[in-house]
Amino acid sequence: MAHIVELGSRIELVSMDKHFHDISLGLYQQAAEDGSAEYIVHSYADIKGVDERIRFVMRAMQVLGGMEVLANGGLRFACGDSHVTACRRLFLEASKVAPDVMPEVRPMTVYDKKTEYEYSLTLCGNGLYRVAAQAQLDEFARRVNVIAAGLRKLGNMAETKNEDEVLFSCGAAHDALIGMLLVRAPNVRAVMREEDSAARQGVLAAPSSQSV
Repeated sequence: MAHIVELGSRIELVSMDKHFHDISLGLYQQAAEDGSAEYIVHSYADIKGVDERIRFVMRAMQVLGGMEVLANGGLRFACGDSHVTACRRLFLEASKVAPDVMPEVRPMTVYDKKTEYEYSLTLCGNGLYRVAAQAQLDEFARRVNVIAAGLRKLGNMAETKNEDEVLFSCGAAHDALIGMLLVRAPNVRAVMREEDSAARQGVLAAPSSQSV
């Protein structure tokens, strides 16, 4: 991928990419002419293979988040919304995919170790999803609400009058994106601790050191 001078606003950072020489990777948000949000991944590292690594991470984001590839090589959600909180976590998840693994869309189901039951999401239309457990018991109903709350936190999704529901305010379906978020939803506190720890590990080089 060619180096880009106008990167836009950096919204997330992988300070040490364990899959490629511990380089730093940044996720940048740009505004398109039509007002939609576009995203690119960039690194200031100047070593052989970095462009290929960036392309792989962006490909993983496309698959895991159901994003569209633009003519300029950037990514966006088909609805045009930024979904910036969800996209930050999508980028972090994409960077964890090993280079020898083919990224795949994750199902809208998750096995919860705490209750030893599986929970699933159902699209109800207009960006609304409902969380459900295999068994209709009080203990699972409480866990359903916890998972829904985790999804709202991870994706900055809207609340509804029902605790077991989550809503994309754009009104569009995002099955791949919510499947990616669902993996982490049962243990959202651990996710926050992991991200806080990673954020303290390092920073990207200053823009003045960028090679163009």
